[in-house]
Amino acid sequence: MRSMTGFGRGEASGADGTLAFRVEISSVNRKQFELKFNLPRDMASCEGLLRQTVAARISRGALTLRVEFVPAKNSPAGATVSINRTNVRALVDQALDLNAEFDLGGGLSLSEMLLVPGVVDQTSIDFSLPENTEILLRACSIALDNLVKMRETEGENLRLALIAKIGELSGIVDQIEPLAKDLPLKQRDRLLQKLKDAGLDLDLNDERVLRELVIFADKCDVTEEITRLRSHFSHYLAFLNDKLDSRGRNMDFLTQEIFREINTLGNKAASVEISPLIVQLKTATEQIREQIQNIE
Repeated sequence: MRSMTGFGRGEASGADGTLAFRVEISSVNRKQFELKFNLPRDMASCEGLLRQTVAARISRGALTLRVEFVPAKNSPAGATVSINRTNVRALVDQALDLNAEFDLGGGLSLSEMLLVPGVVDQTSIDFSLPENTEILLRACSIALDNLVKMRETEGENLRLALIAKIGELSGIVDQIEPLAKDLPLKQRDRLLQKLKDAGLDLDLNDERVLRELVIFADKCDVTEEITRLRSHFSHYLAFLNDKLDSRGRNMDFLTQEIFREINTLGNKAASVEISPLIVQLKTATEQIREQIQNIE
């Protein structure tokens, strides 16, 4: 099981060490997969490949992927800079010739030479080249490995917490079942007493009276609701113990079904003894609902 909250960082460089990338991926919970990029302008062409790489490993969550280009030492990001020594020599030779011929005086400073077109060669890096994208994808893969590791660690903590909550729900249902078992009979006796107190002379052997009593008692029978709740709990535990698929969406739907059964149970088995237990069921289920929002 994986949480949808996590962070991962990865770095990779070429064999000659002149080109390196640092990739950082952070994620938070979201029902669908969403990926935002923070890339250098020259790396816009890599966005599709990075999206494909991340989507192959992550199915849900809102992610932000940041890439930092780490250039060679003393080079500005995104470009290689070199001095064209051939042009420098030609420039110096011609400056000396002019000075000797016309006796101009003065000298040519380094700062002045660097401003002359052709002296400084600056070439932008093509990040779409296979050898460059290979380095970038290696850094991305390392970042994803670390992200997944953190999400799995958080997911295991969530799994254990949810197993404990399902056990809590099951224990509350165990308390409700014996109280609800005698509820139809108690409600029947209560109804008959009210009819008697009202002075109504009814023949209890009358088929119509018996039918109404059966219908009234059936409205208080929560056997089906308790059975379905226990079935939902079993399915929940199966999802939580599935090592191959955390099934966050399935558990989200199952939580809604549990809420529905609890509401029906509360309406049909309303009593002084059971109502406080229904409140406990709803509280624990709401806590489960909040936790599973962060499961992938």
